[in-house]
Amino acid sequence: MKDFITVVKNILEEQGKTTEDLFNNQIISRDTFYKYKQRNPSLQTLIKIANYLRVSIDYMYELSDENHFHEYSTNQQKFYEILTNLINKAGISNRQFCNDLHYAKDNIIRYKNGVEPSIRTLFEIANYFGCTIDDLLDKN
Repeated sequence: MKDFITVVKNILEEQGKTTEDLFNNQIISRDTFYKYKQRNPSLQTLIKIANYLRVSIDYMYELSDENHFHEYSTNQQKFYEILTNLINKAGISNRQFCNDLHYAKDNIIRYKNGVEPSIRTLFEIANYFGCTIDDLLDKN
């Protein structure tokens, strides 16, 4: 997975924008943005930036050459529903899914209760099911 700051800077450059545009439009603070040299943003921050830049997350992380942007919902309550549909279509149990990805059994319950997955988890799940990140997220 590419480093988040580089990913965002590349998209900004493609659009003739700078990081200052992100800061001046109050999408993210400068301090918060540069913290992502060491870690990934939260899903909410990623969605906020993707919606501002009008790019799909798959395009942003160069998982797709085409930008099939549809504005993301800032409320990802449907993640659990999307995940369980994928598990059911694969014909596996929740337990098998968790075992295969080395997740704790209660992860799925946490998603059911509204906890959002990390960016790394989204990549792992998309890879596991052979789908895109966008397939895992709710859009407006």
